[in-house]
Amino acid sequence: MKLASIGLVGLLLLARQSFGAPNKCVSPQPPPVTHKKPNFVVILTDDQDQLMNSLDYQPYVKRHFIDEGTSFTKYYTTSAMCCPSRVSLWLGQFAHNHNVTDESRPHGSYYKFQAGNLDDSWLPVWLQEEGYSNHYIGKFINGVNKDNTVAPKGWDHFEPLVSPGIYNFTNPIFSLNGGPLESFPGVYQTDLIRDKSLARIDALVEKKKEGDNPFLLVISPTAPHDEIQEDGTFTPPVPADRHKHLFPDARVPRTPNFNPAVQDKVGWIRDLPLLSPLQVEEIDHHYRQRLRSLQATDELVDSVVKKLAANDLLDNTYLVYTTDNGYHLGQHRLFAGKQTPIENDINIPFIIRGPGIAKKQIKTNPATHSHFPATVLDLAGIKRPANLDATSLFDPEHTESFNVEFWSNQFTEGGSKLKHKKNSYKALRLISQKHDLYYSVWCTHEHEFYDMKVDPYQLSNNHSAADRKLLDRLDALVVVLHDCKGEVCKFPWRTIHKDGQVHSLDDALDAKHDAFYSALPKFRFKSCKVYYDADNEGAGSSPFS
Repeated sequence: MKLASIGLVGLLLLARQSFGAPNKCVSPQPPPVTHKKPNFVVILTDDQDQLMNSLDYQPYVKRHFIDEGTSFTKYYTTSAMCCPSRVSLWLGQFAHNHNVTDESRPHGSYYKFQAGNLDDSWLPVWLQEEGYSNHYIGKFINGVNKDNTVAPKGWDHFEPLVSPGIYNFTNPIFSLNGGPLESFPGVYQTDLIRDKSLARIDALVEKKKEGDNPFLLVISPTAPHDEIQEDGTFTPPVPADRHKHLFPDARVPRTPNFNPAVQDKVGWIRDLPLLSPLQVEEIDHHYRQRLRSLQATDELVDSVVKKLAANDLLDNTYLVYTTDNGYHLGQHRLFAGKQTPIENDINIPFIIRGPGIAKKQIKTNPATHSHFPATVLDLAGIKRPANLDATSLFDPEHTESFNVEFWSNQFTEGGSKLKHKKNSYKALRLISQKHDLYYSVWCTHEHEFYDMKVDPYQLSNNHSAADRKLLDRLDALVVVLHDCKGEVCKFPWRTIHKDGQVHSLDDALDAKHDAFYSALPKFRFKSCKVYYDADNEGAGSSPFS
């Protein structure tokens, strides 16, 4: 990166190198609950990667979040697509339970959310019942359009982007609480979201003069998601004019899984050809546009934190920076997009700061978007409902495993309209101090296994050579987790071993359990469907009922 070409932002990035490395810590400790109810501010980006180093280009996120809070580096979406991921974030449920599994009707979108009455019982309602006022500005989920702007339950101020202005960076369209559409031609979307958010904080400050009035404020810019043209084509995001010349030398990190010479994968990914030099150039341009589009988001972060500080709100506010899903650009020969179970698509940023949260800390315990509602409720001192599929991020006892799940075709972004069928899968991630494992079962009846401590870039599918006894245990976890609910999702070993003697993979690997696991039926899909059908997947009759 050339100093002369990156200007002030680049200087800020270089200056960060002197701040020192964060401390690594594995076992999280719950922060104390204050007597005064805390506020929550969530900055939710769209399609932001963790593994292509996008955070390294956001000095204000570094200053206000990474240096002032705790980063969860093993944090995941369990469905790498906007709608299912965002619904899981607010409901605390995996996609097989809320059944919003796609971006559009009939299996996804805001219409599917409404048809399931999912806003009857979700985090905004639970907070509102305890005296919180809730405010949302920016992208919600697909399907918010001119014919469907009604606000879901739980929001006092609901100001979402409205299609076709959701994915248009210079002609955003909003609706306030289901009211008339407001178009802002020529206004940069992220800047407008920033201004609306700052005005909302001012209004909340006035409201607080009447009493405690704790609040949840969600700020959701579309960057770095692709812009979507009128014909449905995805093209790289558009940065603000002041940022469009930044990072001219940036390119996608050339990690070992970038356009690999050997492609040891399964299904349609296995058959992808090497990316051409022209495609690689397009990918690098796409990468630069993503980084540039995030600069306005970074400035938004700075403005919001300063506004909170100026109004004495910062000390009693938890701030979260996260995204809905990750992104790939060239990894495993994939052009541009998400929707696969590779680590680039599912491992996402999650950083939290606030009262009692350790600064400059890294946590490596596994967590997902389904952990978010329990975390917020615990920090607010509110009792959790029974139907949550995950614990708090700060629970001393937490699961080491979860399923990543998907039922749809995969479509390529970045200017391509290529679609890939037979993209339904269940992928188990198991992460502990000793293990970091990935195991997947595809609707094509193919399998993948990677020991991520040995093969972090998922280059060599080791399923055929893996220890069968280990795979038997992983198969059992997939069987339990594929349709789990509540406590079963949180503590799957308790379902497999009802005597309570097994709490981890290491416990389960005791040789005395070999015959038990070997005899268990294995998970499989009957066929490749583009929606969740409980009868189409499983292990026959449940062996653990």
